[in-house]
Amino acid sequence: MKKYLVFFVSLLASHFLVAQDLESVKKEVAKKMLQKEIPAPDFELKNLEGKSVKLSDFKGKVVVLDFWATWCGPCVASFPGMKKAADKYKNDANVVFLFIATNEEPRNRTERLKRFIEKKKYDFNVLIDDNDAVAGKFGVMGIPMKFVVNPQGNIMFYSEGFNGSTDATALEVEAMIELAKSKK
Repeated sequence: MKKYLVFFVSLLASHFLVAQDLESVKKEVAKKMLQKEIPAPDFELKNLEGKSVKLSDFKGKVVVLDFWATWCGPCVASFPGMKKAADKYKNDANVVFLFIATNEEPRNRTERLKRFIEKKKYDFNVLIDDNDAVAGKFGVMGIPMKFVVNPQGNIMFYSEGFNGSTDATALEVEAMIELAKSKK
């Protein structure tokens, strides 16, 4: 009985989060906005195709950085919500998602990451943080950890962990993006 009650309460809480509209979520998320924007540290990493990607190449755009690892259960659980958010903005040239694989075993890392992404059928732009230096620059202490960088190149938001809901994750990321887009 207790098991069913816990399931029902979590289902109800998940439904409440999903039932919220974007405007109410934006109000909640705005409270999490950094009081003082911090310039995002520039970096250059290779993606799974071996191309170099620099954060500074996206100046003038909103950039969502998602630090994750294949062995991290909450990271993998958050991916459907992140995919939903990324899909919403796939035709918006002013929004970029970068998925930074960090703290991965170095042996066969690229091949493992490719297999993981292909198996899950994600079309994420995955960057490889070989020595975890970029995670260090951003002060990543735990994963998953997301940062939203505004068009001026400043970190406006960061979010740690996974809230347990695909829809709530997508809505929260959307709210952060919309607030960052409106920043002049």
